[in-house]
Amino acid sequence: MSSTDMSSTDMSKPRLAVVTPWYPGANNPFAGSFVQSAVEAVRPHVGHVLVIHAEDWPTPGDRVSSHLVRTALRHLVTGPRPAVPPRPAHLAGEDLLRVPAPVVPRRDYASHAVTHEAAVRAALPEGVIDADVVHGHVGTYGGWVATRLARPGAKVFVTEHATFLNRILAQPRARQMYGQVIERCTGFFCVSSVLRERLVAAFPQHADKIAVVPNAVALERMPLRPKPVTELRRWLYIGRLLPHKGVERLLEAFAVAALDDPTLELTMLGGGRLHKKLEQRAAELGLSGQVHLPGPVPHEEVVRHLHDHDLLVHLSEYETFGMTVVEAVAAGMPALVTRCGGPEETLKGIEAIAGATLPVGHGVAEVVSAYRDLVGRLPELDLERAREVMTARYSQKAVGSVLAKYYMGVPQ
Repeated sequence: MSSTDMSSTDMSKPRLAVVTPWYPGANNPFAGSFVQSAVEAVRPHVGHVLVIHAEDWPTPGDRVSSHLVRTALRHLVTGPRPAVPPRPAHLAGEDLLRVPAPVVPRRDYASHAVTHEAAVRAALPEGVIDADVVHGHVGTYGGWVATRLARPGAKVFVTEHATFLNRILAQPRARQMYGQVIERCTGFFCVSSVLRERLVAAFPQHADKIAVVPNAVALERMPLRPKPVTELRRWLYIGRLLPHKGVERLLEAFAVAALDDPTLELTMLGGGRLHKKLEQRAAELGLSGQVHLPGPVPHEEVVRHLHDHDLLVHLSEYETFGMTVVEAVAAGMPALVTRCGGPEETLKGIEAIAGATLPVGHGVAEVVSAYRDLVGRLPELDLERAREVMTARYSQKAVGSVLAKYYMGVPQ
């Protein structure tokens, strides 16, 4: 089946196209797993699925070199007889079309979105996304492309996930384009209330169109740990090793807690520019044997780590959703996290039985105090009940059903 032949044997179900700047692949196997999970969530409700991944291919930063590279790439992939035409990969129930988008590093968001639009337009016959429903992810990227290239009469939905939304809206041209996306789409989704509040404040005239639809998390494939947690000795962090994630403060808090219990261990899964600095600091603290930084790991290994550790600790300054917290609690692991946007929403109503939360801006002492308090409250936790709540809210079945109703035009 070609990328343009989206016919389905079940004509009663709409054909769906998903446009995204992030999707797992060879260049970055960990990017956009939440988009992939959303695709899996709606697959039972739609006919054929085409995923269009406009993948950033950074060009040299100076204008002349960038122009030369972009011109060469355009001739290679979009000429009359392209040398490397985009071809869809045929996966279970979907086609995946990866489209190289030659972007200029550190260019403004509006130009970045226009580059994605041009790349996808050139990759499609007649420059049109031929689908009944087009779902774009991230307003200025997938959302812009979806609203610009969807065929007349198609329903267009957009989901915003980006933690950098404030930076987008701070750029006048990007903000103007963002408003056009909201105006043109059928429905606009935010993965958390904190994102919706920011968008409603920026575009109050579109408040009725902006709804909260959370990320779909593959909790159906997240088994509950075989044995319940009986001690909080093995700490776990999963995410990027970046300053705003609070990883340096996490290491310092662990060092203080380890003074009382030298058997404590901390594993930090993920990559980022602080990786070496954290390794060096752990060595300075004499914790090299207790602090493990294995780098990014495949999702199947994440599940193993969730079962092998006792406590998820996330001290981020800002999160739009926080899928790791949902997965950890659903796997039967307590969580100690900051109230940084998404996590307080995902844990709403079950904070006391799923772990503990901290305000953003806390110090090391507050982290250690919260940890010690949680150790004392461990018998009071009810992770099985917390898993039930997470499944009802965020499983692929639950979120897929919500999205399907929007696709079908069912009033919410």
